[in-house]
Amino acid sequence: MFKSAKTHRLSHNIVKQIRNAILAGDLKPGDRLPSEKELAISFNVSKASLREAIRSLEALGLVEVLQGVSGGVFIREVDLETARNSLFNYIFFQNPAIHEFTQLRLLIEPQMAALAAIHSTDEDLAFFNENLEQTSRELDSGEFYYKLDSEFHHRIATISNNRLIIFVIDSLKNAIVNLKLQLELDSRFSISVFDSHQRIVDAFRKKDAETALEEMRNHIISVDKELVAYCDADSPFISVSDPVDDEKESSPEKDTAAVR
Repeated sequence: MFKSAKTHRLSHNIVKQIRNAILAGDLKPGDRLPSEKELAISFNVSKASLREAIRSLEALGLVEVLQGVSGGVFIREVDLETARNSLFNYIFFQNPAIHEFTQLRLLIEPQMAALAAIHSTDEDLAFFNENLEQTSRELDSGEFYYKLDSEFHHRIATISNNRLIIFVIDSLKNAIVNLKLQLELDSRFSISVFDSHQRIVDAFRKKDAETALEEMRNHIISVDKELVAYCDADSPFISVSDPVDDEKESSPEKDTAAVR
């Protein structure tokens, strides 16, 4: 199954071969890899290079190392949390500017809000009402309500019933939380976000997709501008040019048509 690893970046080559075997279905969740000695012979590498590759595979969530008599290296099923953390790590090390987050959010979240306005159930509305009530109580603390904010946007994504959208939104929100934690946000920001959430939920109650889309879009642009205002002039979170232009963005009417 495996070939001799190339001399350049041996561990990386081993990781690539094992990952390809998993993607091809040659290795399935629960399968046990050959012993360390057998793998070292197959790849024609030292045990040190092999162990480095196994550690990388373990960090990627592709294998699980069990100790003991019945232990070994086993292929594991990549769960949602592992995949989400991998995307978060990629975003973290790429260190994107605030406007890059905003561009991606504008492509996805207004449409999700429009869908939520159409398809939200009484249970969903009860959740949003409770979320707003809890958020209102949190405003007095002076600290931003990261958990409640993430839950708010997660619920909107969930209503889409699209696992890929939920995955992207959750990963994106985790990265944005990390960004916000590095800025000194005050109560003014918290109140502004809360007011936006209220207007979005009000559109949900009225089953008004067009208003929900517009309010979410305005919310995202407002957050963009406020986060930039909290940054220093030399902050790595500020890009050279601002791609967010209210007049150049597509109109809510055109965007809403796509979800009907």
